[in-house]
Amino acid sequence: MKEKEKQLFKALCKFKENWFDTSLLEFATPTVLGQLFFNRMQGVAYGTLKRHNLLGKVNREFRNSLGTAYDQNIQKNDSFEKCIVMLSEILSPCTCKVAMLKGAYLCAHYPDGYRTSNDVDLLVLPKDVTSIGHLLSSAGFMQGNIRNGEFVPATRQEIIESKMMRGETVPYIKEVNLPFMKFFEVDINFSLDYKNGTGDTLSDMLSNVCIKNEKELSIPMLDDADFFIHLCAHLYKEATTLPWIEMHRDMTLYKYCDIYMLLSEMTDAQLERIFARATELGMEKVCAYTVLETMGLFDMDNTFAYGIANVVLEDDPDFCLRVASPKDKKVLKYQTNDVTERFFMEARAEDLKEVDENEAP
Repeated sequence: MKEKEKQLFKALCKFKENWFDTSLLEFATPTVLGQLFFNRMQGVAYGTLKRHNLLGKVNREFRNSLGTAYDQNIQKNDSFEKCIVMLSEILSPCTCKVAMLKGAYLCAHYPDGYRTSNDVDLLVLPKDVTSIGHLLSSAGFMQGNIRNGEFVPATRQEIIESKMMRGETVPYIKEVNLPFMKFFEVDINFSLDYKNGTGDTLSDMLSNVCIKNEKELSIPMLDDADFFIHLCAHLYKEATTLPWIEMHRDMTLYKYCDIYMLLSEMTDAQLERIFARATELGMEKVCAYTVLETMGLFDMDNTFAYGIANVVLEDDPDFCLRVASPKDKKVLKYQTNDVTERFFMEARAEDLKEVDENEAP
């Protein structure tokens, strides 16, 4: 991408900004349009143009493509909200602690049409997985996967292996045939995959489950600090694991946009509490990574956030550059420091070099 195209792409994604550089609009090219769709930011981009009264200033095909996607997002989210209500009713007899993660709350919290989700992730204690699974099965859900737009049932071996190896169940799927949502998928997670967390971390988090009300939805969630930390951990895992980088799924911008939005809404005191909680969980470096990378991508001017994250990483300056290769248990390191430059690379994996064993953490 040309430099001005990159600047326009970022400007369209920064929906919290009150100012827009209109001189960038002449660079509304097919390349920028493709990046917006690839990064699931098309709804945000349309909303940004609309808020700044700039829809009439861009090419018709550019505008119409974003507008159609935005309208589809609104319809899909309406379907998704119906599924959230249905899921809440299914789970209502359950006396165990359950938290809905990520998109279940975020889709409702964003402005209409900005973010979509294809599934709901539930976080539960391992001992409660079976009872939750029975409730879903009784409501017509079946375990399996969607392949080529069709449901494929899971084998018994796949169900067992997923529980043992991944800390989550094979997805529970129900055909709902709603607009832009043929299937509704529920994933049951019973592991946080936090390397440094104690055995009681999951129970601790679930003991603080609260109900958040967004757009007439009542969503059982982790408390604000734990919710943000979980988002950070999820982003970090995908951004710093080699197979995700090789699949080009490591830096999809909508995940960073979630952090950008929540960071923009935080007070210094709230952020300080998050880092204190992250330190309890051994997750302070992961949170610092996510905050710094997001601030770089969205050009955020938040001195407090920048300061607290840098203090966490002052003894490990390469933390944001290291990548894990689980298959061969190697540690790799990006040669390019700037996160925006890395983001726009066509082949990020080629920027990685193996770290000498003596240098690895």
